[in-house]
Amino acid sequence: MAANTDSTSGPLTNVLILGKTGVGKSALLNYLFGKKVASSGTGAPVTTKGIHPKEPFKYGSMNIKIWDSWGLEPGDSETWKSIITSAIAETRAARVRDWFHTIVYCVDAQKSRIDDFEIQSIIKPLLEDGNQIVFVLTKSDVAGEAKIKETTRVINKDCPGSPVIPMGSEEIKLRGGKTTKPFGREQLLSHIAINLRHNLMNQFCRNTQEQAKRFAGHAHKRVLDAVKKELGTLGTATYGKKFEAYLGEMISREYQLATESLFSLTNRNYQEINQLSSSVFSEFRGEVIAFEKELLPAVAVSSKVKSLFSRKDLLALLAGGPGFLFLFVKNLLRAKHYAQETEKLLKAADERLKNEAETLLKKVREREKSRSWKV
Repeated sequence: MAANTDSTSGPLTNVLILGKTGVGKSALLNYLFGKKVASSGTGAPVTTKGIHPKEPFKYGSMNIKIWDSWGLEPGDSETWKSIITSAIAETRAARVRDWFHTIVYCVDAQKSRIDDFEIQSIIKPLLEDGNQIVFVLTKSDVAGEAKIKETTRVINKDCPGSPVIPMGSEEIKLRGGKTTKPFGREQLLSHIAINLRHNLMNQFCRNTQEQAKRFAGHAHKRVLDAVKKELGTLGTATYGKKFEAYLGEMISREYQLATESLFSLTNRNYQEINQLSSSVFSEFRGEVIAFEKELLPAVAVSSKVKSLFSRKDLLALLAGGPGFLFLFVKNLLRAKHYAQETEKLLKAADERLKNEAETLLKKVREREKSRSWKV
């Protein structure tokens, strides 16, 4: 997905709309925009494959940018899933402003059900990945109260805690001459605005976990590649103490760099979420919140980072005992063994970095719970 370069004043939020073919996504888009921006069909796909951005529209001072998706069909579920998950992963690697802040999943209220392949292949993986899904019950104006209740019950059973909003997107003449008016727009847009921070913080936590794995993986590979090169250069005659020092320096340097990079990215994301939250809270919740400028400043300072992977105690902390050096000496002439033992150390270092990220996230979650607002 291309970087968000919209220059419209005011905060901007990205909303991804998903659902099966014929469920009424196009009619929903036209209703949200207040004009025709998508062609409505009668069950056939009207949106080409992929994810397609629309020009933002205003809701208060907020700019809402809709990302429309092609309709899901049973035979194309794996292709569809691949496109959606790839797009979400791509945005997560970008700035917070480019993330999908809210996902709206459309369900036809007239059907009173969600297909199993939707739940297992699409919906649950999205929820497990830290996304909150808002379920919109399309065609609620003609479905009737009983079908709306049954569809809501099905969603609550499979996705407990997910919000469900009945909507009617078009003016429809019913039998007997009665005309239904569109409804649900204000409720959906208000929900998107008010719950924006909650959605972003869920994604923030998931993103931090993924980034910790990524930075650890990069450090792991750089150290292992360097060690293999060193073993190839010095051969099997490498002296144990010399190799131990070399390995300690490599791990210390690379994992310090990985940790600093992780916390720098985490603080940047956190500040961007706070900036977006402040303006939204002021307008839509009537609250003025003084958010922190940084997440955990003490964690990111150089001395703290260095202490995580200092060479002085690195082997003692990660190797699991004095037997490590004995094995090095005993297998002095076996380069393969050096590489294997190095791999053990690196796996332990990986866990240490990821544990630091989890410690940070624990404090983040505690801080969010202490807030006075409801989501």
